[in-house]
Amino acid sequence: MPRRNPKAKELTQTIAKQRMLKLISFSESAIRNGNLELSRRYSLMASRIQSHYRIRPSLRNKVCKQCKTLLVPGVTASVRLSSKNRYIVLKCLLCGKESHKVYKKQGTRTLGA
Repeated sequence: MPRRNPKAKELTQTIAKQRMLKLISFSESAIRNGNLELSRRYSLMASRIQSHYRIRPSLRNKVCKQCKTLLVPGVTASVRLSSKNRYIVLKCLLCGKESHKVYKKQGTRTLGA
């Protein structure tokens, strides 16, 4: 079995990445127009493209893992900060699934003499 050309693999990766980003923008516009089922379909296709072609820019914080809806703050998701535990709480307003992402608080540095 002949090996694949590395340039062909790069080309398919870039095309898949462009299609994924276009599907995400279509999903955002469908949410803004009030069509949640169409938006869910677009985000599901984008996540399938991302997993099939192993594209690096992750959809982890953009798509709900449970209901596969695009998470738009204020429309389909609520975002809260927990300063005590230093994480971001992203909650889907359709299914109630919560995801947490740790962030680091930028501290002040003292300059040594």
